[in-house]
Amino acid sequence: MKKVSSALISMFIAFLALGCNSTDNTKQWDDAHLDPGLPKKVIYGEMNTREEIYSFFEKPDGSKRTSDVAYFRYGKHEKQDAAFAKLNNCRAYYYSKSDTLSIRIGISDGFTGQGLNIRYKNKKFNAAAYQFTDVIIEGETKPLQKVIHQKLILNKLNYKVGDSLFGRIELKSIEINDQGDTVLNVANGNFRTKVKRMIIEE
Repeated sequence: MKKVSSALISMFIAFLALGCNSTDNTKQWDDAHLDPGLPKKVIYGEMNTREEIYSFFEKPDGSKRTSDVAYFRYGKHEKQDAAFAKLNNCRAYYYSKSDTLSIRIGISDGFTGQGLNIRYKNKKFNAAAYQFTDVIIEGETKPLQKVIHQKLILNKLNYKVGDSLFGRIELKSIEINDQGDTVLNVANGNFRTKVKRMIIEE
């Protein structure tokens, strides 16, 4: 626990040094890495032995686990439990006519949710942690997030609807959430899914 605490303090200092009022840099795009052999990794065989985890609005269909990503949030009002760190799933969509692929790793119970959102286009990506609730608090500000480290490995550099996507993500970011609390987001692990198209009516 001492290691986590010292790392957290270091991250907070780095965040403050960058300036709490500076703009959100989750729009930072980095190069994705290619590993065609990713689907052959042992972890995917292990994931085949586990059932999928579904969000509230999803209908179970007997699929195998799509995510082995461990996601933690460290903060004043954040309670961590390693037993629940990997309780999430992975979905990937091209929304409407967009050519940016959205890879979402997370979970929702219908009222709250949290996880990671990865945007991928032209061999580049950006990643951001997210959290939401249906509770509206007056005076809340827009969350501010700074990426400290992000790395994405994919089995292909280009995807079309219907393709199988295999990946690995590493993310560390510091966030000032909508209540003004400082939170450290840490995530890493492998994931897989089928690329789909989601039409959003305007």
